[in-house]
Amino acid sequence: MESNDPYLNHWADQAAARTLAAHPEAQVITVAAGITPSGVVHVGNFREVMTVDLVARALRDRGAAVRFIYSWDDFDVFRKVPGGMPQPELLATHLGKSIVDVPDPFGEHDSYASHHIAQFERSLPPLGIRPEFIRQSRRYRAGDYAEGIHKALQGAAKIREILNRVREETTATTRLGDDWLPLYGFCDECGRDKLGFAVTGEWTVRYTCARCGHTREVDLREGGNLKLPWRIDWPMRWAEEGVCFEPGGKDHSTAGGSFDTAKDIVREVYGGSAPEYVGYDFVRVKGRAGKISSSKGDVVTVLDCLEVYEPEVLRWIFVSYRPNTEFQISFDLDVVTLYEAYDRVRRVAYGLEEAKDEHKRLVAQRALDLSSVQPHRILPGEAMPFIPGFRHLSMILQIFEGDLERTVEHYVATGQLTTDAERERCHQRALCVRNWLEKFAPDDFRYTIRKAAKTRSLSADEATCLGRLVATLQANPDIDEDGLVPTMKTLTEGTPLDNKSFLPVVYDLLIDRDKGPKLTTLVTVMGTRRALELLGPSLAAQSERTSG
Repeated sequence: MESNDPYLNHWADQAAARTLAAHPEAQVITVAAGITPSGVVHVGNFREVMTVDLVARALRDRGAAVRFIYSWDDFDVFRKVPGGMPQPELLATHLGKSIVDVPDPFGEHDSYASHHIAQFERSLPPLGIRPEFIRQSRRYRAGDYAEGIHKALQGAAKIREILNRVREETTATTRLGDDWLPLYGFCDECGRDKLGFAVTGEWTVRYTCARCGHTREVDLREGGNLKLPWRIDWPMRWAEEGVCFEPGGKDHSTAGGSFDTAKDIVREVYGGSAPEYVGYDFVRVKGRAGKISSSKGDVVTVLDCLEVYEPEVLRWIFVSYRPNTEFQISFDLDVVTLYEAYDRVRRVAYGLEEAKDEHKRLVAQRALDLSSVQPHRILPGEAMPFIPGFRHLSMILQIFEGDLERTVEHYVATGQLTTDAERERCHQRALCVRNWLEKFAPDDFRYTIRKAAKTRSLSADEATCLGRLVATLQANPDIDEDGLVPTMKTLTEGTPLDNKSFLPVVYDLLIDRDKGPKLTTLVTVMGTRRALELLGPSLAAQSERTSG
């Protein structure tokens, strides 16, 4: 696509343009994300990988070859047992070790780190996100970063100077002494991180463990349990991987934060340059105070979100906010509102709902493209695939008692679903609706059609109105919703009642509530025979009382 294409109007397109301008000679543009799997990888962490995925797509839309890497910092230390973990006493005995050496308390994987990695990696393909995953523990232990560590040791004085500039601005932080070395690691004997270091040769380092007293001389080229501290590790990997774009969280983006020091270290120690960068804000869960934290437990994962939000809608939520904007993930009635907002964007994008101007339509189209699991630019005149609205689906699904297949077939029978792709999307959304109804919907949103008829005492006017409805259904057993509308409009004529005062009677007989979904839909979808079985007995009982 041309760089001045008005279709490329998203913030990710702007980031892609900056990245290409900063790396005009690059044959492949490398974009990167990563995290330490020290606990459950939650939906707040997902913002980073989603940010990179959007920029990767924007780069590809400009014709760039893209490599998307995701680094698992599984060689970091296990400092705290998160809340809600099984076998917390067992985990506590491994504090101070690398998380890749902590056993999996769930008993499913080879380590604590692998368990959380597997869970998160499983959540990404449904969203169309397929990065190249890198386990940093494997890279370090294989000696792949020996040159990076070597350069850090050679530039130790420069690194101390850079880090001390920040520390001087923070009175509570002690300056690094002249004997400080940019090294970190774990004892080969006890596995803990209480190491002191001394350089003994061009490629050799000796460590002494303050916990168990073990001493060993390590040749960096052979790998092992030594690594760089985070603030040096990050810029080293920029240089190693040739990273052109990488975002960072709010905590890394402040003045004097890890990104600021990393920029100087990559330039002055590794002879490279910092990638193009955007800082992203927190994602919160509605109803919970503070940012999402793995260490506190009870976090919301991407898989949790996918139970309620279909992949396109979850992607769209992130697409809709600039990275530096905080937003919330909701599981209450806001779910319905968000689905309706997403469907409105679809209608605008396909020209079925008026936009203020052509630019607004292009904005909607680009947002929809970036939200799609498979990238798709809407062509002129292209018809919008049908997807039932969330609210309507919730009604139909409950009429069919949660049966997904019968729900989908209802839309097929009415001629609204005409392709396999539409059927699949409807089934997917119906599953999300069912999950939401079962786990999160407020009580007044749920209902169940009565299994057996209730005989209710009716006033004369209520009996008159109910009799009209029953007579219409008896005379027209195959009536559709449009056919029932005229009867509903005249149901209470000639009586002191109106629909507001009478319809609670019908809802009570059908679903044991005084209000519910649109009655014409409820009656026609459940079927006239079933409706008559529930409405008729009260009318018959009233007739017997009157004649008696």
